[in-house]
Amino acid sequence: MNEKILIVDDAKFARTLVKKALANGGYDNIIETANAADTKKVFAEEKPDLTILDITLPDNSDLTLLKDLLQIAPQAKIIMNSAIGQTLIIADALKLGAKNFITKPFEEQELLQVVKFVLEEPASPEAKPDERK
Repeated sequence: MNEKILIVDDAKFARTLVKKALANGGYDNIIETANAADTKKVFAEEKPDLTILDITLPDNSDLTLLKDLLQIAPQAKIIMNSAIGQTLIIADALKLGAKNFITKPFEEQELLQVVKFVLEEPASPEAKPDERK
């Protein structure tokens, strides 16, 4: 599969697990970053089809990076990934525009199902001003 997927996690081990799961699912166009600063740059340049984003990074420990990425590309498909599975954080991430949320640790098949679901989801139409007068 040719979809470009960006994995964002400060833990190399976690990135390796996600990358291996994606490769086992047939996804091989994978980019990795480990902090918010690099992520914003790579995200803007590479325009990934999907981003798997850890909430807690050395230079970002909340949903600020999610907001920043959605400002760069409002229609971006972003799956939040975190060991923090608190209902409030999940709800806030989804409300801000994340397409899904996976709590660590996860099963490989769970990750692949969520990735497939989000990638197949049609892009939301651009908001257009009401032209009726």
